[in-house]
Amino acid sequence: MASEKDILEQATKLGELIAEHDAVKKMESATKAFEADTTSQRAMADYQRFAQTLQQKAQSGGAIEVEDKRKLEELQQAVITNPLLANMQRAEMDYLDLLRKVDGAIVGSGGPMAEAMQQAPPQAGPSILGG
Repeated sequence: MASEKDILEQATKLGELIAEHDAVKKMESATKAFEADTTSQRAMADYQRFAQTLQQKAQSGGAIEVEDKRKLEELQQAVITNPLLANMQRAEMDYLDLLRKVDGAIVGSGGPMAEAMQQAPPQAGPSILGG
């Protein structure tokens, strides 16, 4: 029977292997590029802030004006057309795909929780577009 120590040692080794994977390296690179680019940061922050404002407005029963929708679309286009953010989105998807596969391999390896875990709805991390 595997001890907790054995499991944690293997988990550490798995973490080291994952850190060496191309998807992780691309995600790290994309994140660093984003952190160094104030234009991309501003585009993302402006979009997220305005989208949140509109969501709060809608939840409180306020009307979303055509002008608001146009501004949201304009801010969304700035995010979508930003090559650095597009690269980050692709890197994020590849990274999450790797983690889903690893999780599937762990859950699929058996054990009393395997069936219960496979029936649970998949959980995805938040998109960089905030949606």
